[in-house]
Amino acid sequence: MPTPPQHSLRRAERKDRPLLARFLNSPAYSHRHLDWREPLDWLGSNPFWILERNFEVEAVLACPPDPPDVAWVRLFAVAPHTSPSWTWGVLHERAVKELSEINPQATLVSLGLQDWFSDLLSLNHFEHHQDIIVLAFEGAVPAQPPASPGAYLRLMRPSDLETVTQVDNLAFEPIWRLSADDLRRAYDRSTYKTVVELDGEVIGYQMSALNGFNAHLARLAVHPQAQRRRIGYWLVQNVIQHFIGEHGSWGVTLNTQDTNQASLALYQKVGFRLTGERFPVYVQPPIK
Repeated sequence: MPTPPQHSLRRAERKDRPLLARFLNSPAYSHRHLDWREPLDWLGSNPFWILERNFEVEAVLACPPDPPDVAWVRLFAVAPHTSPSWTWGVLHERAVKELSEINPQATLVSLGLQDWFSDLLSLNHFEHHQDIIVLAFEGAVPAQPPASPGAYLRLMRPSDLETVTQVDNLAFEPIWRLSADDLRRAYDRSTYKTVVELDGEVIGYQMSALNGFNAHLARLAVHPQAQRRRIGYWLVQNVIQHFIGEHGSWGVTLNTQDTNQASLALYQKVGFRLTGERFPVYVQPPIK
């Protein structure tokens, strides 16, 4: 897509942080990915592009791949009185070209957190992949399930993160896997994190945090070979016990995919209920 003479495209750099921080204070349209990092923490990673008009920021798009095969749209913001559709076309074309040079196998993915952005993605031929749904637990702490012989639950340690990353990447489909770097960030930002160990090996983990009077279970995974052994139930029940039973929290929330029937069955068996909130996930088909 040609760029008019008064417009210019350039790659964002770390030194642009103050400039972009000011710009992001009042954009007309803004999509920010639900991430373990703030949008500007991606400065220095590519693709991250700025569209300027007469040297003033008009729009910005960031979609660095992390892990290497998955590139989430981390940030898309547009200035007032500027067309989101046109700026998306210019920035997306440049970002996809660079992404194909970085890793031709990378898949471009995005959440549709607002109607205007979901519509924009659909109009640009992104395909609806699934929905993220929200569940909540409010009530009495469920009984602890019988533990698998030889298994025990303990607090997670930093030294567990390498194995936790392996479990995580085996348990999730590619677009939902976290890199080792993001899992470390999740560990640092979580207030309660545990693992289940069996025969000296970590086979499951969870990371959660207190958010006001409620807690949020941010991440849970069980090794595929250890599933259907009540490991996930044990981890979830322990989170409820920790926050509601011991610390008086009002409830616990979590997110999962509407296509993940095993996780849905687990959470509903524990006592979680659907809140009705859902957010679409879009995937750009491979460019042939």
